[in-house]
Amino acid sequence: MERPSVLQTVGEKALHQPAHPDLITYCPSMDLIALVTTDQQVFIYRLNGQRVYGATQKTGKLRVESLRWKPNGQLLAIAWSDGSVRLVGAESSKIVHQFTAGDMVSGVTCLGWATNLTNKSSSSVSAGKGFGSWGSFLTANGIFSEEKTPLDLPRDLSLIDIETSLPKLSVLATAGTSDDAFSSRQSLDTIFRPFDSKDNNAVDVMVVGTREGTIHLSIYDSFVIGSFPSPVVVDYNPAHLTRHASHEKYSTHSLLMRSASSDHLFLVPMDLRFISASSEYLSLLASKSTAFQNLLRYIHQVQLLMVSEWKTTQELPSRFLHNINETLGEKGNGDIVQALYHSVATGHTYPSVREWLVDELSERGHKRWDKAVTTGLENLRRLVHENMLPALDRCSVILSRFAGIAKFQGSNETVGFTVQQINLIVDTVACLHLISSKILIQVVDELDLFAAFSSWVRYEIDRLASDFSASPEDDKVEKEASIDHSKVLQYLQTVLTNSPLAIYFNASLPEDHDNSWKHAEQGLPIYDLLEKQLQKQERGLPYMKTLPRVDLLCKLLARQASTVFGQIAEAEKRNVLFGKVYEVGITETAGPIDMRMSPVDLSACRTHIAFVPEGYPNIVQVIRLGFFIENGISRVHNIDSALVQLGDGRIKDVKFMDDNVLLVLWDSNGTRSLLGLFYDTMPPGLGAPHLKYSSYMQNGGPYSPTVFSNEDIKARLSKYQIANPGSFTPERMEVRERSQRREKDDTRRLVFLRDDKMYYKVFKFENATGADGDIPMS
Repeated sequence: MERPSVLQTVGEKALHQPAHPDLITYCPSMDLIALVTTDQQVFIYRLNGQRVYGATQKTGKLRVESLRWKPNGQLLAIAWSDGSVRLVGAESSKIVHQFTAGDMVSGVTCLGWATNLTNKSSSSVSAGKGFGSWGSFLTANGIFSEEKTPLDLPRDLSLIDIETSLPKLSVLATAGTSDDAFSSRQSLDTIFRPFDSKDNNAVDVMVVGTREGTIHLSIYDSFVIGSFPSPVVVDYNPAHLTRHASHEKYSTHSLLMRSASSDHLFLVPMDLRFISASSEYLSLLASKSTAFQNLLRYIHQVQLLMVSEWKTTQELPSRFLHNINETLGEKGNGDIVQALYHSVATGHTYPSVREWLVDELSERGHKRWDKAVTTGLENLRRLVHENMLPALDRCSVILSRFAGIAKFQGSNETVGFTVQQINLIVDTVACLHLISSKILIQVVDELDLFAAFSSWVRYEIDRLASDFSASPEDDKVEKEASIDHSKVLQYLQTVLTNSPLAIYFNASLPEDHDNSWKHAEQGLPIYDLLEKQLQKQERGLPYMKTLPRVDLLCKLLARQASTVFGQIAEAEKRNVLFGKVYEVGITETAGPIDMRMSPVDLSACRTHIAFVPEGYPNIVQVIRLGFFIENGISRVHNIDSALVQLGDGRIKDVKFMDDNVLLVLWDSNGTRSLLGLFYDTMPPGLGAPHLKYSSYMQNGGPYSPTVFSNEDIKARLSKYQIANPGSFTPERMEVRERSQRREKDDTRRLVFLRDDKMYYKVFKFENATGADGDIPMS
């Protein structure tokens, strides 16, 4: 008999608050462990115990109810009891995405995140080695071979990532809103990471189950497909999702539903035919749709900041001007524009203006005025130049992809939108581009004019002050000569009380809105109309006042995009099919459950469900369902069951290690042991115990488990030894299995949470010689 496999400690952590035993998960690509404490704080730790991330995401009575890493480990999904799901970066405290699983949700019961291959041929862009995309078509002599498959030029062109050649989007301030995902470089890069051509045949699918029984689907982080009612209803009550399993080779997912009124378990196949029968552009379409949604969020944030900066330039000067205008009106000296124009042109200052400049405005007030206007305009210029215009350019690139997908889709395929709809969005983006360019030009002009006006105001305050008369005459002449009086007069006439920028930011009357947006509401392009209205405005003629407003154009863009996104989602939603419901048993109320899908061949797979049957705390039951899949539609061809009675102990937890081994955390008189069972295919040459299956009867039947005594368990099943366990008593476990997609550190890892929930340890499997490898079972 071989010596037992050693569980070597590679990390451990003492917690300040007890961890929730069901809310601990290991990152599939990095050595990061995420967990939730009983006071509803989410933490991410490295193996050395260093905290990477920690925050209380919600307040009040809301609870964290599920955690799940993205299959590539880049994001962590956090589901809350109100149905909201937040995605945070693996090493960033910023919220990258947020969506809700539905209205009036009272809790989340399961969160699944998986990758599915679309079964489409890979692009020839990545096929060649050494010669680019043409390399695979060259013979050893460098001559083109006519026997090779020709390039798929439209597909290869579609996968060229133009966005990587564009400048990175700049970081934004928070603008006083909860959406601060764009306020750091790290989170911004996470949100707008480039599309990897290696993933052009894969789709990430998130499944969220609620207490109401609904199944919420989304793809590519935040592109929502929709919600579906529970496929299982027991005694008029919908069952809820408790476990989810899938395999990247199959578009069929397994849903384990649990009755709300009892502990009955039901297995429901879910066929995602929008993956199996998808267009070859599905991955590109979904990823670009997500990128476009993020750009819309970014543009909305920029627009809010632009309005905020515009208000900054207006509020303080308006208060100063309002006071003096009232005084001048009472004395019949016109308004402040006329009074200041008089001062610039003649050198004479009205007494009331003199008093306002020297006593009310003074040097301190002028500095505040100058800072408010100059800072606000400079920030506005930077927002337009560094944020809005680059974001609009990226929108144009993505929309050109959408238009190309709509044009080149197959005759029997539909992507849910038309070229005409994309052209309307392009038209709105062009409108925003035109308005942004106009704003940028006007801001630059206003900064120049205001600098001259501000210098003149400061000169007037000093001149009218009593101490200025004692200044040398040469200084007075030099200061006055440095002022461009023509620009001062131009500022007074065109900007001081009615800036041309106001047409882009100020609110307009409701009747103007009704007249201006008839074209947009009728689905007609408005760029030409907007251009004509701006020309009228520049000539001083009546014009449609709402068309140039930035906030309304952004709302129009969001509404048009939402329509297209909704049609894409609806097209995908029609291709989600739920199969026949299979009752698979009754579990303990708080007993452990795990589920796994494993491959058989290209058209067949198996789903295994492991749980502790009700009333039998020392028995593990494994249900095996065989699936046959044709054209993306699944059919269950057999259901088997196996039971194993493990002495007189108690089963604390069960987890599938891989496609062969089921791990069982077993308690016998307070001593915890980690057991291993071959639940599917036993490797050849090993005489280790494995499960024996028999045909499963849904209506129940006599239990005839394979019985192991305590001595048999210690001799034949207990093949894992914890190095230097001390007083560490494990209560729950979490497995990070080997992954074909993980490039480094391919060792299997296991996390044990101590029974007091205040301490966890991370182990890796080693055999008796200390070398990393497969787990010896005998």
